[in-house]
Amino acid sequence: MKKYIAIALLTLLTSCAPSNSTSPLNTTPEATEGTSTVSHSSPKVYVSIVTHVEEAGHYEENESMFNRSRKELVSFAQMLHEEGVAFNYQSDWTFLLAATKFDKGDESTNGKNFLRYFKEDLGFEIDPHAHETKYNYADVAYLIKELGVEPSNIVGGFLAAPAGDSKLDYLQNEINGNIYDYSWQAEVLWGGAVRGHQNESDIWVSGIWRPKDAENFTEDGGTLPDIGGYYNTWEGLDYLLTQDLDPNKIYTQTIFMGQANLNEEVINEFREEIQKRKSDDRIEWVGLAEVIDIWESEYGSETNILKYDGDATGGKERSDKKETTVSSEKCGDGICDEIEKKICSEDC
Repeated sequence: MKKYIAIALLTLLTSCAPSNSTSPLNTTPEATEGTSTVSHSSPKVYVSIVTHVEEAGHYEENESMFNRSRKELVSFAQMLHEEGVAFNYQSDWTFLLAATKFDKGDESTNGKNFLRYFKEDLGFEIDPHAHETKYNYADVAYLIKELGVEPSNIVGGFLAAPAGDSKLDYLQNEINGNIYDYSWQAEVLWGGAVRGHQNESDIWVSGIWRPKDAENFTEDGGTLPDIGGYYNTWEGLDYLLTQDLDPNKIYTQTIFMGQANLNEEVINEFREEIQKRKSDDRIEWVGLAEVIDIWESEYGSETNILKYDGDATGGKERSDKKETTVSSEKCGDGICDEIEKKICSEDC
């Protein structure tokens, strides 16, 4: 009898013991989508600085205009680097084509063309940006590569609304160049806009999600992740920081600067705005590719959609819409204010 009791006890203990495949001593839990992999004690807002240069300014036809704009742009980039802030540079074709013709490098860029200097010396991210009236995204990516830099697979702005004009479906597939024999595939979206930039608050989002379709852009359920830019001014960032934010959800915001608006005064003001917020430990200054990596590694690729729902300016004029004297050289920055309506129809 004792023999049978011993056998039974041995069998029971064996059946209850955890196997090697499930024992917590022998495995590491795997992150699954929708599960945060890092616990954050306080909410973070991941802020990206983005600059566009538009196709309307035909720099490829005017070397002196290119050189003036290049000087201001390099000064802006160097300021950001000095402040320890990441930068995403997104250019349409005209400035890039001009660089292939005119930019042989100089002392300010360590003898390199400006794009190689941004990537190799300053560590900034380079994304294609295209309105696609002539050169499409693949053509712009080709020009970036011609300048010695590998283009990212981040879409640097696109039409998201109205639904009939949306580029969302188009961007799901590989794009073949209109001008050059080159192909490019989008992997991440950024900068969804309304045609004419009118009444865009409906698509201003902080967070990362996969837009479902053109009719339901701010709903999750699609394929490509979209990095929300929220209300893309300093006022927008300050407003976002007043919201009730969940420490374990990702929040994103973009500070946008049109290249055509750059000058010494603007660059100094931009530096001051950064310095005002440098001590705020809720702010992380990141590139767009970097924030996708953070989303995947620290937030388990969990969707977050926080829609803008207020007046970030408190009824005051937006900082990026200040009324200034605008010359025709400033056309193409995508800003449609009262002055530019008179001389920059392509922006409106």
